[in-house]
Amino acid sequence: MAAALAWPLQSMTVVVRAGNDGGRPGTLDVHAGPWGTGSLYAVARGGELHADWDPSRLYPLLGGDCLDPLRAAAYLAWSDAPYSRRTLLRDLWLFTAGSRGTWPTGDDPAQPLRVTYPPPVRLPRVGRVAPGGDVPDAFWRTLGASMRRWVGPGGAADGDLAAYEVSGGLDSSLVAACAATLTGRPPRTYGLTMPGAQRAGQRLRRAELIDRFGAVDTTRELTADPLLAPGGARARARGVVPWEECYHESVGALFATAAADGVRSLFTGFGGDELCAPHPHDLRAPHRRDLCAPHPHDDPPARENTTGAGNTTEAENTTEAENGRAATPTPPSPVPQHLSRTAQQLLHDTLTDQVSAFDLAPPGHVAESAVESVTSGSALYLRHGIWPIHPLCTPELARLCRRLPGKWRSGRTVQRDLLTGLGLRTIGRPDGTDDFSPAMVTALRGPARPLLTDLFGAPLLADTGLVDPRVLLSRYLTWADGGPGHEMEFYSAAILELTLRSVEASGQGHTS
Repeated sequence: MAAALAWPLQSMTVVVRAGNDGGRPGTLDVHAGPWGTGSLYAVARGGELHADWDPSRLYPLLGGDCLDPLRAAAYLAWSDAPYSRRTLLRDLWLFTAGSRGTWPTGDDPAQPLRVTYPPPVRLPRVGRVAPGGDVPDAFWRTLGASMRRWVGPGGAADGDLAAYEVSGGLDSSLVAACAATLTGRPPRTYGLTMPGAQRAGQRLRRAELIDRFGAVDTTRELTADPLLAPGGARARARGVVPWEECYHESVGALFATAAADGVRSLFTGFGGDELCAPHPHDLRAPHRRDLCAPHPHDDPPARENTTGAGNTTEAENTTEAENGRAATPTPPSPVPQHLSRTAQQLLHDTLTDQVSAFDLAPPGHVAESAVESVTSGSALYLRHGIWPIHPLCTPELARLCRRLPGKWRSGRTVQRDLLTGLGLRTIGRPDGTDDFSPAMVTALRGPARPLLTDLFGAPLLADTGLVDPRVLLSRYLTWADGGPGHEMEFYSAAILELTLRSVEASGQGHTS
């Protein structure tokens, strides 16, 4: 049992303990692995516990009044589902990374499922570069050591079943380059190509990776599968999950292409943004300090000796009283005008203690937003028979980067210098970055307009008291004609409405 619980890769361990004649009830314990990939969701109903990596398969067990009001209001306000054991769907639990679920197996149907968080991780403080230390080399060697979990003999990338999801940006290119170096084989890469003026720059970056490492590249146009396309599964309210990939249609089509080519695991660049995220003392503006408040269960930061790959960094005499990830951001000001006063008050009441209000998971080795992305994205890969692998979300790489002085994290200097040293200057020092938002604007103002007009005309959301449906429809139509607003306001409302309709349809036997 100890070996099973200490398994170094992602795992879910289920332990069934029988009761005894003395009256002690039996229990079912679920131990979630530390990575967050393929996390399980669960619903307890009567004498049964149902769990699945695809939360939409559990929708038939949810009632019509399934939205958690606070979490739904937060999603409508800033398009986010905070990383917590409690989801925005009432009674649908998430086994977060490292958590433990306990459920009595006795005859009492009133016994609830309990999900317990792991202890918070004490995170390292910023160090300084040792004399002669080579920071990009330390990053490269640490990434290589992390990837050997998967690219060694018998690993997920040992053979022709693995590929690399590459956008042409810093993170995914680093992963593909490292894999090619370790295996000595040209990487198979898959990616979505951007429309319009962004296409030329992205094409140059992809070409640089192909030329340098001989990548066998497959691309698909982002706009070939428009967001909320008419007739698609999401447009028909089938299995819509609010926290999943916004560009579900495009990404799903890309995964289907990879799966048809025999790919069974995809390496990603998830977590790269968070590796060089600012620390609280980097954020000089007072209004941003509250976003890095300590978790209430944090221990004081440890005083440490020299650490990191190759002992590149040394300890400084200053410490950080912070938990390594931002709490849930405060509501935008102003919040979307279609939010009701009830929703606005719910959000306002959380401002003094958002960690407790949203029951946020405690800090781990890897930034909360990275683990959240890994968790929320898993089901879309798995539905296509693909296991996602995230080498930039390993504890050792996160630890190294947290130790780096600000000048190496600022502007992601360490990654840019490394890519430039690998001969990937166009990727490391690009003229611009990819922006998916124009594709969302085009879809919501064009092909998806009839759908959103219908959704907002008679929304189930109106029954929750969280939105004013007349204001929502009016603001959407004004924005769709080029008026003020932000696309995510309307996307979030549409997806939450489609989620409610998906739950309703699942209760009627419609799942596809």
